[in-house]
Amino acid sequence: MNVLIVEDEHLLALELAEKLLDMDSNIRIVGQMQSVASTIEWLQQNECDLIFLDIHLSDGSSFAIFDKVEVKSPVIFTTAYDQYAIRAFQVNSIGYLLKPVDDKDLGQALNKYKETRGNFMTGLDNLLDYLDKTSLPQKKYLNRIMLNLGKTQIPVNVEDVAYFMAEGRYLFAMTKSGKKYFYENTLYKLEEILDNREFFRLNRRYIINFNSIVSFTPYSKNRIKVKLFPEPGEEIIVSSEKIKEFKQWLER
Repeated sequence: MNVLIVEDEHLLALELAEKLLDMDSNIRIVGQMQSVASTIEWLQQNECDLIFLDIHLSDGSSFAIFDKVEVKSPVIFTTAYDQYAIRAFQVNSIGYLLKPVDDKDLGQALNKYKETRGNFMTGLDNLLDYLDKTSLPQKKYLNRIMLNLGKTQIPVNVEDVAYFMAEGRYLFAMTKSGKKYFYENTLYKLEEILDNREFFRLNRRYIINFNSIVSFTPYSKNRIKVKLFPEPGEEIIVSSEKIKEFKQWLER
């Protein structure tokens, strides 16, 4: 069984490879990729029987791989969060493992591959049938964070943050009381751990709390201008591509 491992954390990739080899001596690790780009390049020139694929890689979401190259192999996704389960089962997935990967879950995923080889699950109909018979661990959202004001660290409940905003290489949190703090994180990582019922990624610079929205109005070129409180001191624009998703989020 030729297996490709795609994982941007080197130690986790080695650990997974060791577990797989211990479980089945017929497994051969044919590659260990760390990015979307390198995985696309590898798949354009090579084939394998099974792929273990981390959802969040150093250069973006691994779902982008399926847009660039035809993936013929079944996939077992690995991730720290369960919010992408439905999408995972739409793109060749036969398994969805939460990190840290449990030996028992890994063994079950391998057995499932062997049992369904050549007939792996695709599409939402199969996913719903699968979910009827199994249960996925529930995602634990971020509840509290440590913010920085100079050398002072301040614990804050996430619900008290009106919005997060990126300024250059830095990320700041604006609380509902109007105080601005430095937060050592990235918007990209925040998207994974914030409750997406309460927070929404408006654009490349802002993730907002639902309760921070005052109003929104039409803007040029089919865009929307959002008014927030506290006011950020600049116009906050939602692109035309995100308007539908934004309105759906508002009505949840």
